[in-house]
Amino acid sequence: MNALSARKPVFAALAALFLLCGGTAFAQKAADRLLAYEAAISSGNPAAAVAFLKDREAFNLAAADDVKGPALLGKAEALKDLRDLLAMPWDKEKANKLNDALSIRIDADKPLAKVGVGPEPEKLLVWLEKYQPSYPQSKKTVVRTAIRQWEIVFGTMTDLREMSWGQARVLQGRGVTVTKDSWGSMVLSERNAVIAQLMKQDQAFIIYNDQVLAAKKDSVALQASVDKVKSRLTPEQLAQLSGKPLADQAYLLGNFFDGGAAKGDSDLARIHAARDSLPKEVLPAQQRDLLGGMMGPAVSKELAGTKAGQKVLGFYAKEGPLKIEIRPLDGKYSAYDPATRTIVLNSETIQQYMRVKGYTADSVMRSPEQVAEIAKYMSPVVVYSSAHHMQDSWARKQGVYKPHVQEDEIEAMSLEGLYTSEKLRKDKVFRSIMDSSRGFSSYATKRVDIATEFSASGSKRFATTVRQRYFSGLPSLDSAASQVLGAVSEELERRSALSVQQRAQNDTMNLTLQEAMEMTPEELAGSAGEIRTDALAKIERDLSALGVYKSRYAASERDSRKALKTIKTSASAKTAAPPAL
Repeated sequence: MNALSARKPVFAALAALFLLCGGTAFAQKAADRLLAYEAAISSGNPAAAVAFLKDREAFNLAAADDVKGPALLGKAEALKDLRDLLAMPWDKEKANKLNDALSIRIDADKPLAKVGVGPEPEKLLVWLEKYQPSYPQSKKTVVRTAIRQWEIVFGTMTDLREMSWGQARVLQGRGVTVTKDSWGSMVLSERNAVIAQLMKQDQAFIIYNDQVLAAKKDSVALQASVDKVKSRLTPEQLAQLSGKPLADQAYLLGNFFDGGAAKGDSDLARIHAARDSLPKEVLPAQQRDLLGGMMGPAVSKELAGTKAGQKVLGFYAKEGPLKIEIRPLDGKYSAYDPATRTIVLNSETIQQYMRVKGYTADSVMRSPEQVAEIAKYMSPVVVYSSAHHMQDSWARKQGVYKPHVQEDEIEAMSLEGLYTSEKLRKDKVFRSIMDSSRGFSSYATKRVDIATEFSASGSKRFATTVRQRYFSGLPSLDSAASQVLGAVSEELERRSALSVQQRAQNDTMNLTLQEAMEMTPEELAGSAGEIRTDALAKIERDLSALGVYKSRYAASERDSRKALKTIKTSASAKTAAPPAL
């Protein structure tokens, strides 16, 4: 039996259950509803999409068609996801986050384009007026900013913009001219690319990138601290700094002032945190390996006695030892490596802490106390990354395709928030380390923020915070499923026209299920034509049953909330509260 025909018993069984429970008249009503759903969803109606997903009879009837069923499901999930996304509280400060979210949803190859929302971003405005007319004008303005509408970015007084691009310079007569008409045909990623080039020429455009804005703010703060500390230098030291870039000045000041002297001095702490490590402060590969081996037992001691820590330690008691590795990570404080099933901590985050404390690589290797202190400092992200290990383990045991989605991050940040919240209440040393580090460390600031938000917010509000503030550029489960289902159903429909021999011949060269299971939704959707038919059918079945995933996320959330309630009502919770932001 080939994979295409193998799908039919699954969907047919669902339809048979419906028919046994209903009868001809009821089946006809479901068929009528399904026709109405199909028409409404094809026009982009989000209410119809939500109703279809809740209508089990019509849903199962659609599933009996192994071609149209998954395609319709993908469109419905995309519309529901868009509705849920825009229902969140968006204001002008979050416009760039909304841009991140819309950029991965509105494009030529995305499911929303098939229901009239895109690929041109302005189609979203038409959709809003038709299906969400009650949205306040302030939210609609945020949406216009997020899609980078011409009038918002360039104003209403011009229909063109000249700019330099790479080696093409306006002053040399070889610049690039962007017109309002051409802007209208660009997708969001293309508009963002143009704005990124404009930022290099005009600082006014940095308002469209939160990372650039934050870096600018940090640079201004660092310059102010450097200028203050210069008053303590000798003429010879000032001469060494003269004419140097800001980063070089900070590095030289690190030579002039030992990191240990930063205690209680916010300017020196900021300088040591921002500068590059001196040679003696760098952890070479061999010492990183040794420190990683020490961190496992040290972190386990930190986790013991906490609700979240008990969950993590219980998991590793069954799944194998907690393995920690230390190495550079690009833009992350920690990560879970599924290939080695290891928690990876960013060596630069650790070295930054060492710089401010005045520790060297050699002193850390000789001091169990310094190792324990670093373990205490890094323990929240071990809990966070352990949650990702748990998710990976669950998916392996279930044998399902599990994309990395916002729900994963909500679960992981909830577990981290639970842990840090309890540590801030019960562990005075931990609280002191985090409180003193927040002035110079974005790492420590984020840990306390997550703990405070998790402790103070309900489940829905905290989930919204994670989706908006921390992972706006990551798809939700609904969004990821809709993208994969749309691409896979189209490819399987194309292959249904091929002969059995043609499909078999193609599959001998196509990617295997194991390879496909490791792909992101974006990669999988873009590579559907290169994946074996049985693998595509398997992934389609997995993502047509999102209840399996959502049940697990919901159970984990209930556990975390129950544990938080216990912590808040326990006697130990009365000793202290998380530091106020």
